[in-house]
Order: sequence, then structure tokens, then C-alpha cells
Amino acid sequence: MDSSKIQLALRVRVKRNGSTALVVGKPEYYRSNLKLVRIKYENSTRYEYMISNQIEPLPLEEQYPALGGTYEPKDGAI
Repeated sequence: MDSSKIQLALRVRVKRNGSTALVVGKPEYYRSNLKLVRIKYENSTRYEYMISNQIEPLPLEEQYPALGGTYEPKDGAI
């Protein structure tokens, strides 16, 4: 994933395990073409740093309204 497209509250799919996560931090320098991105898995208390090429954004309709999508989390889910 291009690190210039990463923004806070972006919903992403983690390629290595197929889980859905939320970007909760700005991309940090890792290498010139890769960035470390802090994510939080949905429906979990787990946070991780993930290399930017290991995540992919979900389609626009699955993003939060603030990012142009229509996704509304179920009651108590985040």
C-alpha cells in the first residue's frame, strides 16, 4: 500500500491473517519505500505496527463516513 494514501481511521485488511484493522497512527519511517503503520484490530484490544506493504485498504463503501464511506459499526464494535 502506498504510504501517502494512509490516513487515520482508514479501515484496512491485514494480508498475512485476513483480519480487519483500523489505522491509529501516522506512518513512521522504516525504509525509503516502506513505512511502519500502527493499527488496531477491530473487536480486539490488540495494537500492532505493520509494514505498509502488508496492509491493503478496504473498498470505499466499507470506510467510515468521515472518509467518504458508508460503514457503520455494529453496536459496541470497534
